[in-house]
Amino acid sequence: MMVLERFAVFTLQLRAKLLEFYHYLLRETESQLGQIFFTCCFFFLTGLIWYIWTIAYPLWFKIGFTAIYMVSALFSISAMYFILKRKRIRISRNTTEVYTLNDPGLEKFQNLNLTSIALTQVQASAIFNEFTENYLNGNFLSFQSLILLKPVSNRNRLVWKNLSPKRPKQVNRQTLLEFLSHLMIGFENLNNHQMIQLADHYFILKNSAGTTQILSTKNITNWRNNKAPYLKEISRLIKKHL
Repeated sequence: MMVLERFAVFTLQLRAKLLEFYHYLLRETESQLGQIFFTCCFFFLTGLIWYIWTIAYPLWFKIGFTAIYMVSALFSISAMYFILKRKRIRISRNTTEVYTLNDPGLEKFQNLNLTSIALTQVQASAIFNEFTENYLNGNFLSFQSLILLKPVSNRNRLVWKNLSPKRPKQVNRQTLLEFLSHLMIGFENLNNHQMIQLADHYFILKNSAGTTQILSTKNITNWRNNKAPYLKEISRLIKKHL
């Protein structure tokens, strides 16, 4: 019984890890990892089915594997299309925006158990000015919309520009998540998808070269376990004005 229980737990954990990896591949558009992975899967399966049909395998086995191949190939092609669709860039009024298949609207935030911290106009302005130096760009009205959980248009989103200390070409998603967690009571209780929707609605991530980047579930997982000093600095800067 103990062996079966351990095997069942291992299977569930493996399924969860594979599912998380799959979602990461679909969302990670700043690298070619997803495209490369699904392309390799497609060509591997194609080579395998060619090999099976050229070798003296039973006909029923060939037909069965062909059915599996068709489903797997369709899955790989769909995944590649999804990734390419997310990479399409739209330029509107000098604002670069990344397409998503499901743009979050205000109605998706109304049911979230979120409450903004109580800020006066003076405190909100002080926090905004504090972070515009090294962390974000944008106008104060957009920042107020974030605090009040009111909608903003895509072209009026705040720009998160803080760079990773270890990867200077990458926007530091960890500091963005920490920033939101200190402004929103209940933010840490959101699931990964809800965090991504909220961040995407109010922020666009751009590095120093002006390249637009995205927030992924892997970034959120890393943030939940991150105790780096630069995250404590976010807390210090906000508390300084409370």
